[in-house]
Amino acid sequence: MKHKLILLALLAALAVPRPAAAQFFGVRLNALAAATGTLNLALEAAVTDRWSLEAALYWNPIDTPTYSTRLTGVQLGARRWFYEAFVGHFLGVQATYASYIWGGRHDTYKGTLGGLGLSYGYAWMLSKRWNLTLEAGVGIYRMRDTRRLRTLPEYEPYTVHRYKRWAAGPSRAEVSFTYLF
Repeated sequence: MKHKLILLALLAALAVPRPAAAQFFGVRLNALAAATGTLNLALEAAVTDRWSLEAALYWNPIDTPTYSTRLTGVQLGARRWFYEAFVGHFLGVQATYASYIWGGRHDTYKGTLGGLGLSYGYAWMLSKRWNLTLEAGVGIYRMRDTRRLRTLPEYEPYTVHRYKRWAAGPSRAEVSFTYLF
């Protein structure tokens, strides 16, 4: 009985988050995603000296008669920092969910994807409140979508192809600026 109480107290002590030595929160903007027209914002919180949790939102409204990249997505993740939170090298893991409409002049794909990814990155302190972060990662995704022709003549029957597939691809490609507070 005594051993169970000691083990329970030890587990409870490990589960209580400690404040990080550096800043506690960060708001991040991915410059690479913004360059493609994707509006994005990420919130990150340090839960211990070397662990942080993050949530990122992505939205791309581009839809023209010949090209479409509409996207709405969320990415939740955790980072393990080698030195301390928001400074230096880190490894990350992400869970992603998105709905999209992607297409060119002829075909359009409309669907959803969900998956997991791993990443590696480095963060530089530019000043007391600003960071520059580079991060790259790969992941595996389950995609479900429909493909149809963008423009069909009126005499053609309406054709839809449904796909379910696994795909490997980038989970992160990021050059981001983070405001710390």
